Amino acid sequence: MTHEIVDNPLTEADIVTSETPMNVQTDPPSKKRKNVQAPDASKKPKVQENRAIYVSNLPRDTNETEIEDEFKKYGIIDQGADGNKRIKMYKDEEGNFNGECLIVYFKKDSVELAIRMMDDYYFRIEDQSQGKIKVKEADFSYKKHKDGDEIASKLTRKDKKASERNRAELNRKLAEWSDNEEEVAETFAPKKNKWAKVCILRYAFTLAELEEDDAAILEIKEDMREEAETFGEVTNVTLFDKEQDGIMTVRFKEFEGAEKFKDAIHGRHFGGRKLEVILAEDKPRFKKSAKGEEPDSDEEERNLDRLARQQ
Repeated sequence: MTHEIVDNPLTEADIVTSETPMNVQTDPPSKKRKNVQAPDASKKPKVQENRAIYVSNLPRDTNETEIEDEFKKYGIIDQGADGNKRIKMYKDEEGNFNGECLIVYFKKDSVELAIRMMDDYYFRIEDQSQGKIKVKEADFSYKKHKDGDEIASKLTRKDKKASERNRAELNRKLAEWSDNEEEVAETFAPKKNKWAKVCILRYAFTLAELEEDDAAILEIKEDMREEAETFGEVTNVTLFDKEQDGIMTVRFKEFEGAEKFKDAIHGRHFGGRKLEVILAEDKPRFKKSAKGEEPDSDEEERNLDRLARQQ
């Protein structure tokens, strides 16, 4: 059986249309009123943009700086009149962070990107004990909190000028974001430690599939290696045959190959399953038997460790 990576076929669920009917009221006919113009049907009511996301199940020991560092990768985070980032961390009855926060972006397009990239993922790939976080579009009830939009009417002239300067600075950053995409990509790329050459794939196989066919492990690894080698030189492929989520790792010789592979393969289908692909930030620690290992894996990991100590 050969496994092939394919794009996700278009389904009805992928096609979503949203139409907001506009009710136009006109005055009743009256002989006393002349030259009454009908309302301009082309003028649509201004739609309020939702630029906020709601994040839950964050590690309780995280802080605003860590949250900002992770979510600013997907867009410029808005600032309040005081110049602070609009990140609200919620607390429990005892005053401790409860794992939920609200983040307001400068542009609404960042909301969709943040959800696509972070929803149902681990906030810290090196510590998965907390489970995956949930990221969704915030409803407009977040306006009830004391954020910049709610207190705008109460701002002093000095505060309003400061707010205008903040908006101008954010627009400048947005222009830089758009005009210099290569620099932005480099700035917000994951830190390249020694493990960033390793791609971690989830849902590449099922345990039932391995039990049914003794040759499945070898076939899956060969098919994955063949696909990966189109993006760069592959030094190792490991299948973790004791993991329920069908986890594999692919190690490239260069960082660039791993990044290209991740970007191209994430979200595509392999063996009928939708793949999740991330770059490793630490040594992958998943369960496997000797069957899922490649002979040179341990030696290569020792070489990586030795190189890291020399840096």
